[in-house]
Amino acid sequence: METGESAPVASVQGNSPLRTTVNDETVRFLRRRLKAMLPDAAFSAKMIAENIAFGAAVLGAGHVELVERDGWWFVASNFNWLADGLAPFEGIQPFPQQSSSSHRAEIYVTAFADQAYLRLGEAVCWLRGKPLQPLPDQGVTPPWCCNVVAFQAPLGLIGGA
Repeated sequence: METGESAPVASVQGNSPLRTTVNDETVRFLRRRLKAMLPDAAFSAKMIAENIAFGAAVLGAGHVELVERDGWWFVASNFNWLADGLAPFEGIQPFPQQSSSSHRAEIYVTAFADQAYLRLGEAVCWLRGKPLQPLPDQGVTPPWCCNVVAFQAPLGLIGGA
């Protein structure tokens, strides 16, 4: 999605209360400012997944699976680190549990992924792209991982200097 393009509308599957409203200005801000914030580093889908996994651990997940397969990244756990619902995907959310100046990494999925969904148990919310069946995490993440953030993003989202 290019800068200025409107943010995605979530698609919900199953008996799900999951609905999201993305803050378009937040997405535009992140896309404009990321290169300035990380001038000497490449920003990749792997970095997004690692930061989400670390955030899940900070919030109490004892085990987090981080898997890449066929261009999809999966962050999965039996612990629901997304107790706040979809707010971390909708805008920049403070993350005081990590540090006083931190924010949640899930917003980068919204800003940069081509396809993305969230699965909490049987409830699935597509954040970006068109819903796929079967879900790409099926048979990839362990069956006990009932909470999954899955996304597909361009390789090397922002190249380093």
